[in-house]
Amino acid sequence: MTAIKAELSTNLGDLRGQLAGRMALLLMGVSALGMWLAKPGPEEPVPAAFGLWTALLVLSLSAWLSVGTRPALARRLLIWGLTACLLAAMGLYSDPWLPFLGLLLTFIGALLMSAGELATAGAITAMAVWLTYSGARAYPLSGLLMALALGVALAWLVMRTLYTALEWAWTTQQQANHLLEVARDHQGKLSATLKSLDLANTLLRRTQRELVFARKQADEARRMKEQFAANVSHELRTPLNLILGFSELMYLWPDVYGELSWPPNLRRAVHQIYHSSHHLLEMIDDILDLSRLEMVGFTLNKELTPLEPLLRGAAEIVEDLFRSVPVRLEVEIAPDLPALEIDRTRIRQVLLNLLNNARRFTEAGEVRLAAVRVDGDVVVSVSDTGRGIPADKLVNIFDEFYQVDHSLHRSHGGVGLGLAISKRFVEAHEGRIWAESQEGVGSTFFFSLPVPDYYSPLSSSHVENPVEPSWPADTRPSIAVVDPDPVVAAWIGRHIEEYEVMQVAEVDRLAEAVMLHHPQAVVWNVPPGERRANADLPALPVPFVECSLPSQAWVADDLAVAACLTKPVTAQQLLAAIERLGSVHDVLIVDDDRGFCELVGQMLETTGRAFDLRRAYDGAEGLQAMRAQRPDLLLLDLIMPDVDGFEVLAEMRREPGLADLPVVLLTATSLADDALAQRDSQMVISRPGGLRPAEVLRCLRAVVGVLEPNYDERSAPEEGLAEGAAENGERGA
Repeated sequence: MTAIKAELSTNLGDLRGQLAGRMALLLMGVSALGMWLAKPGPEEPVPAAFGLWTALLVLSLSAWLSVGTRPALARRLLIWGLTACLLAAMGLYSDPWLPFLGLLLTFIGALLMSAGELATAGAITAMAVWLTYSGARAYPLSGLLMALALGVALAWLVMRTLYTALEWAWTTQQQANHLLEVARDHQGKLSATLKSLDLANTLLRRTQRELVFARKQADEARRMKEQFAANVSHELRTPLNLILGFSELMYLWPDVYGELSWPPNLRRAVHQIYHSSHHLLEMIDDILDLSRLEMVGFTLNKELTPLEPLLRGAAEIVEDLFRSVPVRLEVEIAPDLPALEIDRTRIRQVLLNLLNNARRFTEAGEVRLAAVRVDGDVVVSVSDTGRGIPADKLVNIFDEFYQVDHSLHRSHGGVGLGLAISKRFVEAHEGRIWAESQEGVGSTFFFSLPVPDYYSPLSSSHVENPVEPSWPADTRPSIAVVDPDPVVAAWIGRHIEEYEVMQVAEVDRLAEAVMLHHPQAVVWNVPPGERRANADLPALPVPFVECSLPSQAWVADDLAVAACLTKPVTAQQLLAAIERLGSVHDVLIVDDDRGFCELVGQMLETTGRAFDLRRAYDGAEGLQAMRAQRPDLLLLDLIMPDVDGFEVLAEMRREPGLADLPVVLLTATSLADDALAQRDSQMVISRPGGLRPAEVLRCLRAVVGVLEPNYDERSAPEEGLAEGAAENGERGA
């Protein structure tokens, strides 16, 4: 601590010395100008002002000459010399504003030496009081003393802030130097080790993956269970994009907002927003998955978790919702809660859903989060003092898409999925969830988690028919997914967790990826109703699976645009799309959401490139802007009132000057899902060299086990049914 203070004192002394030299130069220039203005004529006597300016010039010159060898003396010369000149001016001139120049001297005194502001303010105060009470001057003492006191206080605060900043900067620099040394040492050791083991480890991992896969049986039977559907609308994705986008800019690129002093509390708040927005995005991805396919189940990554930190952490995430409303958030947790084997993310999502619902339906009063142990269960409750739920609707609130108020004029949002998702997650933990409510009094939602006598395995899959344990993380086989949309590969990776999924954006790189990673299979994502010609497939000894999963690349091809990005759009996605287009300077964004337009502008600022961003808030205005000046790139939202994005594209295609304009779509709609629903899709499995009969039978077993027939009244003509029935009747007779 003594060394730190000594270092800080030295740094502060150096800073004050540099400041004294610059002040001396400035004072020399000002005093020389004052001498020139106050110089007497040939026959005139020398005025007192000329003498004062001369004294200031000598003073500043002396300070400037001594600042290099004796900086402390230079600082004292400046402070006491300026104070003496001001006192002399007060004695020579009767102007009432002269003592108020002491405000400037207090700041100079505080900057140049410790407690300099006190001595300067004291000397000026004493001179002013003496001159006033002697009758020589009529200074406004009350105002002067108040101003000097305020100046001293502000000067002291400025110096304390400067000292704190120096201490922080020095400490940070020391820590950075230490970490840099440690990192360099570790990097050297790692480089030496990795250089000798890299080839051996690569061969070992490849061999291990292939051996483990050879022993893994392929006849895993899972029964398909239809999950409830979700409709993540344009109104949900757009605000999510703004929250995620602006928090990402503030957290990762704060320089976009200029040179600001970010307080620690603000940095922590921005980090919390950024972290929570990513958690929200993960939940939205889960909802999208549940809405787009009938999936086998979801995976629970159980960990031994103390409940109190988890409960309080969830309360901290939502506490901002209670700041500007007359609703209190209370947390009451029993001290004897045991640690449970749970999936922290899923249980946290249940808590957030219940707390958000309680706040949404409570206009005044309190929301209480409580947890107690009742026999062999831990019971968590969220109660509110809201409007309550009618008894005839209470039994349906955990159904998918069910909402107590279905009217379009309801004051709350949501699509009726939060409680349904919470029910699935709680039941996956072998618990139960229920609600009690009284209209006009409030509601209480409970869920219980069992306390087993022994702990279950750390990871289990919530499916009707359990499967074998998943592959270890370091020995998982890989799957190559051929599609330019990274969302497709990420989607497959979330649902086929036992494999490592790698994206191959360009088919030209497929052969290289196969030889390098030895994937178990290649998944080629094709638009519905299309096939890749066999000549397009590289002659590689790996199975090919052609299937149709929703891809924004289809939308880009169908609409003849450069790219299609689904909101929420990140800065990396937007900049990657722009980089693929080459030289882009003039960018026009057409979107009816002004907040999103502002977000795109700040995202572009993070590149450091000088983009010329223009904005239009509907399709007609966008067309007018393009006709007035053709941009290099058009960022277009598809869903807009009046003239939407589809009409804009159609109008552009009819105009020769705009037909070849590069367009990147930014949309919250799932157009790829619509394309998949409108056209028949298929799955084709092939492999160079053909499939052996045993392999064909195993594939048939897997496919038949997960697909169900789709019989309806249109499956066969009525005449055919009648003829078949008559024929059967004749045979029976």
